[in-house]
Amino acid sequence: MSSPKQPAAGAEAFTDPNLELARALFIGMAQRIYSAPSSPEQKKPDPKALATLCFRLAEAFEAASHDTPKVKAALAAATKAAVKLDEVDLSHVFQATDKT
Repeated sequence: MSSPKQPAAGAEAFTDPNLELARALFIGMAQRIYSAPSSPEQKKPDPKALATLCFRLAEAFEAASHDTPKVKAALAAATKAAVKLDEVDLSHVFQATDKT
């Protein structure tokens, strides 16, 4: 009996954050493209090319979602609230104390 293929060690560690969105786009687009009747001169796209397009659309959506006003405001607030260790003066902590 043959066993099912196991994913490579690195494959399970890496998950594409856009995979679910690309899958949803592909299913929706494939449903519309491949179920619609076509004329003989109209050629349907290759499924691999359609999948590539869906991943590019998902990446573009992810990039555009970082440019919304709410996300920009949240990033600005997080940057403002972050402690900058380079600007903190800790010299008094490390000074030797005089015990007389």
